[in-house]
Amino acid sequence: MEIYIEPPIDKAPTWLIVDDSTFAQDVAAQLQQLGLKNLKISSYKNAHQLHIRPPLIWLMSAATLNRQTDIAQQASQSQVGLLITEADVNIDAWLACVPDVLLWPEPLGLVHMRIELLRRLYENESQVEAMRRSLAWHKARVEREHQLVEHIFQNALSRNYLDFEFVQTYLTPVSKFNGDLCLISPGPLGNIYMLMADFTGHGLAPATGALPLSQAFFAMSDRGVSVAEMVTEFNYRMNRLLPNDMFCAAILLELSANGERVTYWNGGMPPALLFNDTGEILRRLNPGHMALGVVDDDEFDSRVTTFRTPARSSIALFTDGVTELLGHQHQFLGSEALEILLSKYPKAEEFTQIVEALEGFRGETPLHDDLSLAILQCRATGLGAVQPEADIYGLPFEIKVELTPEHLKTIDPVSHILAALSQLPFLRRHRTTIYLFLAEAFNNALEHGLLGLDSSIKQDVDGFAHYYQQRHERLAELNQGHITISVAFDTKQRQLRVSVADSGHGFAAANANKHDLTKSYGRGLDLLRQMTSNLRWDQEKREVSFNYQL
Repeated sequence: MEIYIEPPIDKAPTWLIVDDSTFAQDVAAQLQQLGLKNLKISSYKNAHQLHIRPPLIWLMSAATLNRQTDIAQQASQSQVGLLITEADVNIDAWLACVPDVLLWPEPLGLVHMRIELLRRLYENESQVEAMRRSLAWHKARVEREHQLVEHIFQNALSRNYLDFEFVQTYLTPVSKFNGDLCLISPGPLGNIYMLMADFTGHGLAPATGALPLSQAFFAMSDRGVSVAEMVTEFNYRMNRLLPNDMFCAAILLELSANGERVTYWNGGMPPALLFNDTGEILRRLNPGHMALGVVDDDEFDSRVTTFRTPARSSIALFTDGVTELLGHQHQFLGSEALEILLSKYPKAEEFTQIVEALEGFRGETPLHDDLSLAILQCRATGLGAVQPEADIYGLPFEIKVELTPEHLKTIDPVSHILAALSQLPFLRRHRTTIYLFLAEAFNNALEHGLLGLDSSIKQDVDGFAHYYQQRHERLAELNQGHITISVAFDTKQRQLRVSVADSGHGFAAANANKHDLTKSYGRGLDLLRQMTSNLRWDQEKREVSFNYQL
């Protein structure tokens, strides 16, 4: 959506609107001798033809004011800031139409001061109005970007099996974007995987970690990967993505198809609780590892715990936002109170009563952390094993397009390429992710390579407007250069290989440092890193290349 950006407004002149009386002409001549800044004079008869804007000063005789019955209404509609007239005028009647009235004669120094104050007042009002428009545009821009990110998250989590019949969830974020993550996915053998994760903080920055984590979770669940292999990959991705002051506490478990065996890994999360249908706590799934993204890959401990589940048992997974829930009497809920609730309402059909108890405890107290609680019933999943489709990945292909300035000005190449790729069934469910990394690589090549834009100008209030105004102008003036996009599929590796090259100054993606996720710009490169592998920048070819594992 294109948004008109209003250019800076020059300081408006102060207009002196004078009637044809001798009084007004004499006073106007004296005012001209005061050396007032940017003062312009117009006759009352001609003023309406000039489309004059405030600040306005009317200089009129008492006879003019008394003779014309509609002149008071005109003064109000014209936003007259000061009326200068003769001393025998009823000042109280005019103050209802005009903010200020000056009865002549007055000392010229006082008149000079009042006119200058009027000018400054309107200058300040103009500046405030300009700031209001700028803030309104920026607010609309942020809301639009939040809607876009929210749409991306919804698509990325569209496969989340939260409506699995043997799971009940209560997920309440502090803000629009949830720093907690609850993912559920069936495995190929009728088993079920469940991940509860809690990123440091809440809001958009930690929620960004949901994209690579969910991507890896669903892809590996489809392949029936072990819990140990999963968390190893998760830690690798979090190490690449998260800054040093952010990590991801997580518990991952796998329930067998018959519901009799659980394998789990707990890194920094509160102990999940195994309890039976009478409310007895049978086992605590204690954290035995560091959170994801804390230790390097060679130090990471992926060892898991496996146990058999008693009949009619369930597992409660929750983040510390539950046990640290602040009540209306300013006390924390605590682990003991949560266990009492589970013991009191152990059956699946009683889950709503647990939720009501938590909400009653909190009352009207605002949340200070994301709140996530999920209960998995340990019983046969009822999910059939997936039969592998023969030769589904058997057709290799390569798409290569070279985009000239004419193409760049008239079409959206990413959407066209995505439409072609989406015709293949095994790529269709990856549509959102493919769009994200293709769009990021293409926009980097266009904006930084061919157009030479600098993202750092987005930092201030007017930065976004200035950046996209420059983008529009430079793209319109572009008459040389090209961008080449190549997408190839490796059937053996089940991997998309993507490269984007430009003939401009290029964008050294692989050499860029990790970006601060709290900034309002520049998160795209981090998204590209977290979604792909083998991200490389070839300075000589001016080409960024990477792989995407299906």
